[in-house]
This record gives sequence, structure tokens and C-alpha cells, in this order.
Amino acid sequence: MTDYKLGDNNTTGVDTIQRRVPIFSVDSGLILDRELKIADTQYQQTLEPRLYYVKIPYRDQTAIPNFSTGQLDFSFAQLFTENQFIGGDRINDADQLTTAVTSRLIDDASGAEVVRGALGQRYYFRSQTVTLDPSLPLHANRSDILAGFTGQVTKAWSVDTLYQYSPSQKRTEQENIALRWRPEPGKTLNLGYSVRRDSPDPTQNIEAVDISVQWPLTPNWYTLLRYNYSLADRRMLEGLAGFEYNKGCWTVRLVAHRFVTAEQQSTTAFFVQLELNGLSKIGINPLETLRQSIPGYTKSNEVRQ
Repeated sequence: MTDYKLGDNNTTGVDTIQRRVPIFSVDSGLILDRELKIADTQYQQTLEPRLYYVKIPYRDQTAIPNFSTGQLDFSFAQLFTENQFIGGDRINDADQLTTAVTSRLIDDASGAEVVRGALGQRYYFRSQTVTLDPSLPLHANRSDILAGFTGQVTKAWSVDTLYQYSPSQKRTEQENIALRWRPEPGKTLNLGYSVRRDSPDPTQNIEAVDISVQWPLTPNWYTLLRYNYSLADRRMLEGLAGFEYNKGCWTVRLVAHRFVTAEQQSTTAFFVQLELNGLSKIGINPLETLRQSIPGYTKSNEVRQ
């Protein structure tokens, strides 16, 4: 339920806009495992199929100005997200099912995940009408295919790769590789490189580097940063800066998030949240944005437990 009091932002002749959108989702899966011995090391190998269904009715939102909404990057996290937009000005309609399967190799002695592979795709049962450009509804019966692989190099270091293939265009759309350092929860450094091919013309490829960090400054203060930079355009595609303060029984998060919208303009969203640990959260929730922007992010109140 969202209410807008537009005031000076009124460009439609309507000062007050109300939006009511019921959202229904079901997340289901299985975990199958077996013993596996490689050389002299004993492992548990898992096979984890997963189904995620989302049903959201269409609501006309063209009268609502787009203050801070952009499209989420297509990723495994986005496959299992109800709303494909970041920011609250648009909520997509949906009648869709995500299918995915993950297999992991877990060291029996330490319990550490050594290798993880995943494959996923989304199926649309009807066209999606709510988009950032109302003149371009999504007419597709399935999404691109995502394949991912993560390998643990050491206890703290890992390599993460992502491959995106378009069955309709019959070409690779995206390739990502990232090096991640996570010595312990609450300490995360990610260095990534990605290539997007939105056109058959190789000169139109989008190459970007991505750096994200969560790191403690003091026992109570944590810094949160992300910088996604396009090498071809020589400009920032997405940036995030914030702080998190944990006092034990309560936590405050202050986050600024800047990103490029569909109109190739930049917008900035601000999040302020007070969490009373174990009770409730007050303010604008940045947790989904932080998990999307900083892989390996851990809430500071969970680090201290």
C-alpha cells in the first residue's frame, strides 16, 4: 500500500495517488545429498532443485512519477525476487515461475562449501505490462538462461562466475567474473569484471569493473561501499555508500544509492532504517539493496551474535 502526496512534483494534475498491490509468492525446493570421495577427501554432494512462483496483478502506475526506480541487474538474486525494480515507484505485474537447480560440494571434515554450480531460468505465463518505459511491455515466454559457478580457493578467497545466454537471440548476453575475499562475517571485499552484449556489434559491448566492500571501522561502525564503473562510457553505472551502527540491542543504517535509470539518467535514493533487534524495523529498508550490491553482506547485528 503506497500513498503519494505530490505537491510541487505534481505533473499529472492529480495531487494524491494511491496504489494497492497484493503480492503472492511461493518458494519451494528439495535438498538431496550423497557421500562422495575424491582422492582421500570425503565430501557431501548436494542436488537442490527449486521452484519460485510469483503472482502480482496489474496496476496502472503511469501517473506516478519515477523518482528513484531502476531495473535490477539480471542475476540469480533477481530470479528469486518478487519485484524486478529497485526503488518503490514501480511494482511489476507478474504471473511467472522460476526454475533452478544448484549442486554443491561440501567438505565433510570442515563443513565448508568448496564448489557450487547453479542453473536457472524464469517462465512467464503472460506478458509483463509494467515497465520503466510504458510503451515497451515485456512480450516473452521465458527469460535468458543463467549459469553460475563458485569455487573456494582458500578459506577466505573464492572465485565467482556468471554466464547469461539468450535462447531467442542465440547469443551470449553477459559474462561476469569476480574475486571475493571474506575472512569472516562482516568483512567482505569483492572485485569484479563484466561484459554485456546487448547488440551483435562487438563495438557496442559494455565492459565494467565492480568493487564492493563491507568493513568494520570500529567494533560498532561498519562502512558500506560499491562502485560500478563503465570502461567504455567512462562513467559510474551504480554507486552505493553508507554506514551501519550497531549498539547491540538496536542498529541504524544510513545508505545512499545512485544508479542509471532506463532513460540513461542517474537518480539517487536514500535509506534510513532503525532496527530494534528481535522486534521491528522502522524507516526505509535498504537490506535488499545491500544484498544485491555487496555480495556476502552480513547485518552487523548478526555479526556480533
